[in-house]
Amino acid sequence: MVSEIFQICKLSGQRVFAPSVLSLWVMAAVAGSIMGPFGTYSDLDWGQRVLYWAAISGCSVFLSTFTREILLRRLPELNDGWREVWQALGITVLMSPLVFFLTSLFGLRLAPESLSFWKVTLFVFLIAVLFSALRRIYGRKELLRRLALEEENALAQDPLGMMGVTEVPLETSSAEADCRLLNRMPPGIGGAILHLSARDHFVDVELDQSLVTLRMRFSDAVAEMDGVEGFATHRSHWVAEAAVTGVERENGKLFMTLRNGGRVPISRSARPRLEEAGILQRFAVESR
Repeated sequence: MVSEIFQICKLSGQRVFAPSVLSLWVMAAVAGSIMGPFGTYSDLDWGQRVLYWAAISGCSVFLSTFTREILLRRLPELNDGWREVWQALGITVLMSPLVFFLTSLFGLRLAPESLSFWKVTLFVFLIAVLFSALRRIYGRKELLRRLALEEENALAQDPLGMMGVTEVPLETSSAEADCRLLNRMPPGIGGAILHLSARDHFVDVELDQSLVTLRMRFSDAVAEMDGVEGFATHRSHWVAEAAVTGVERENGKLFMTLRNGGRVPISRSARPRLEEAGILQRFAVESR
């Protein structure tokens, strides 16, 4: 359990400092220091506002990733809606004491004093719910945009609708030979892809030393792992075979361990496929 929490903390830290995420929370910190909401403009000078909002933004990203990973590993069958609810509650529980501490440390005035902590807790909860709603709305719009684009491409390739349902346009052999998903990685991010996990309409791509989030469908991400041997361990998880170091059983549930220390849940429906591939036998684990 301790090693798992340490691994989740490591992944959360990597996400905070991933180039795409880092730029977002730095911009949020700069925006907060310029606008100075919630009394920070009048109570703090420029440098203090930068430090305050940078700490708030960075910690919120870390704890958001931390709570999501805990939910994915401990409650893998949870649907997206309930996962959002529990994630908002988890962020509130973990983030509120930190925000209250920073608020007190920087000397911000929250009156009356007897309600200060509950005021901060309510503020954190409302912000968590707001961002959860925005994430789902944005994900829905992104999905609709992708579906419209795919329909437009299909119409361009087959304007008369005469192509059979199983027919697809031919692609070059070179495109099939390469792992196309690596081409989506930000500059400076490289290494082998170990694990893909679905999160609403986003996909988290776990590499040896990085964690990258992409806006795309999980099935599309798996399809772009051309030439890489791997398998789905769950409806929301795909693992590269070369990344697997073991299989563990805990409270009747199976988990696949990766070479970076991560653990991925194995659903009951995926166990026959893993048995057929010889993965469970390789690590002397029965699928019962």
